[in-house]
Amino acid sequence: MAGEQLFDGGIERAGDMLRAMRKAFEPPAALLAEAAADRVLPDEARLAAAEERLGAMAPDVRTAEAATARLVAGLAAEIAIRRSEFDTRERPTRLERLTGHVSKAAIRRRIEARWRRLGLPGHLAELLRRADLLVDLVKAERDILLAQRTKSEGDLLAFLDGRPYVIGKLRSEIGGAMTRVEASRHTERGVSVFQGFIDALNGRVGTCNVFLHKLMADTEDLLILHQAISETARQGDEGLSPELFPNLAPEIGRFTEGMLTVRGLDRRRDHADRAFAERFPAEAAAEARPPKAGLRLPALPQPRFLRS
Repeated sequence: MAGEQLFDGGIERAGDMLRAMRKAFEPPAALLAEAAADRVLPDEARLAAAEERLGAMAPDVRTAEAATARLVAGLAAEIAIRRSEFDTRERPTRLERLTGHVSKAAIRRRIEARWRRLGLPGHLAELLRRADLLVDLVKAERDILLAQRTKSEGDLLAFLDGRPYVIGKLRSEIGGAMTRVEASRHTERGVSVFQGFIDALNGRVGTCNVFLHKLMADTEDLLILHQAISETARQGDEGLSPELFPNLAPEIGRFTEGMLTVRGLDRRRDHADRAFAERFPAEAAAEARPPKAGLRLPALPQPRFLRS
């Protein structure tokens, strides 16, 4: 329960930060839309303010993206822990090996009891819930960014198409004292600021793509692990209805139809992991060193004998 609350709190904080970033992007977008509609170059003070705002936003964008990256990496680390627990389920602990010296049946019963206590199906259902929430968060952000990028790119093209008019109007405002070259240079200043805004949008869309590729690879890994555990426990694929995890419905649909296999998964996972590590090296390093599951008994010390 504590883990669920911690994750849900992290999702809420990341969502708040992303919404704040969208709010901060509104003034530059509005300035570009105004310039395109009126075919007028904003004055230097407004351009400088927009440029300064974009520069000031960069650290906040990195903070918001890093918060999301930690959630994505944390999910991957949890999946790795559950996979390790499943892979080592038949490996007896030291205490179980000692019991085995008395009875082979006893060691088997202890291993089966430990396997039941792990509650892996329940853990995997929770991880699917987390993956569903993360995909929802990232997809929603990406859709909004794509819509804004499409609108702003159209505005920039409209502004560029009207550049001759903008330059002529700029010269006429000061009685022709400004040469065409000087007017063009002033106009390019505005284009540079607007292009910087669109570049920032592109960077954020790219980050969302990195998140989604990794989440999809990790979700496929999780679904295949779920299948292996279900077959081992002879429980079937209960709890994998697409309606329960709407943002994972395509992946779950392919899985339930037998179209999702391990073939190609390693390649997709490696590609997604590399892209994630390139953009978020600290978070990827933390994922590579997940905490121990802590569900196996420690090895007993070797007995020591005193010589008389």
